Amino acid sequence: MTFTVLARDGRTDLIGAATASKSLAVGNAVIDVRRGVGAAASQAWTNRALRGRLLDAVAAGSAADAVALIPRWDDEPALRQAAVLPAAGAGAAHTGADTSPWSGHLVESDLIVAGNLLTGEDVLGAMRDAWLAGDEDPTITPAPDAAAFAARLVAVLAAGEAHGGDRRGRQSAAVMVTSSGVAGDAWVDLRVDDHDDPLAELHRLVELRASDLRLDLSARKA
Repeated sequence: MTFTVLARDGRTDLIGAATASKSLAVGNAVIDVRRGVGAAASQAWTNRALRGRLLDAVAAGSAADAVALIPRWDDEPALRQAAVLPAAGAGAAHTGADTSPWSGHLVESDLIVAGNLLTGEDVLGAMRDAWLAGDEDPTITPAPDAAAFAARLVAVLAAGEAHGGDRRGRQSAAVMVTSSGVAGDAWVDLRVDDHDDPLAELHRLVELRASDLRLDLSARKA
């Protein structure tokens, strides 16, 4: 019912999550980020508590160990899809056997993409390729601030939607970005709860946030 990206950029010390769905207010239920700790998602037959539990666990150990605890925290793990990407180190994900097809996840260095009730596995492949293009193309510079990084995450979602996305359609989307280091203060938290074209509206909100950040930077320099 949802497709999601968790990603980090060590060049800018930013980490974030973005998600889209044919469900109302997906951002309220699916993603979370914690400064200096990581990004997490819980979806499919969503258990919202898994987000906080995964971030708590990854703060003290590895992502693989955190994900391995899901059956201890949840009595129906086969219905859940969850992922966590720590501020440093490998990420991990879980896709339960009873999540709505097509469902699955891909874990790469600095990236996790996951989805369920998708039109097919090429949705996740397109999302991964869109993210990797920013790392592999020398003409693409690192996203310099939280809003620019958020825009990159929204572009990853757009690539997934262009390849089918949620097979029911579209309704809501959200993006969150914070600092991967404890000393940073970057923050973006934007949601589109109900819209005919949620990704286009989310991109518009990200552009507004970028304007706010530029004004704030100018004020600090004055």
